[in-house]
Amino acid sequence: MITRADALVILLACGLVAGTYAWLWSPGAPATQVRVISGNEEVARLPLDEAQQLEITGPAGITVVEIADGAARCAASPGTQGICQSAGWLKRAGDMAVSLPNRVIIEVLGDETEFDSMNY
Repeated sequence: MITRADALVILLACGLVAGTYAWLWSPGAPATQVRVISGNEEVARLPLDEAQQLEITGPAGITVVEIADGAARCAASPGTQGICQSAGWLKRAGDMAVSLPNRVIIEVLGDETEFDSMNY
């Protein structure tokens, strides 16, 4: 049988879990720039408030980076699986899309970067 104290502890634990989840998964810092890296070299750092397209030539072909409405995306890439394009619009600081066959990284930057994961 559950007592009132047990019910209170369960409710507090559920509230703590829900609050922690909301705090840790809240939207990150707003993005201001996009950085494009090809190979080991930064080829562009562009503001997100100007709509434009950028074509990056890599070892597998051309990767097209599109910037519009405060976000960036990989619009086209020579990879056969379309993983870069499936990342969608990158809007938050720390968001990233990678075209491995073309060795292109598209990273959104801001004042603060949220961690995607932590490794030790």
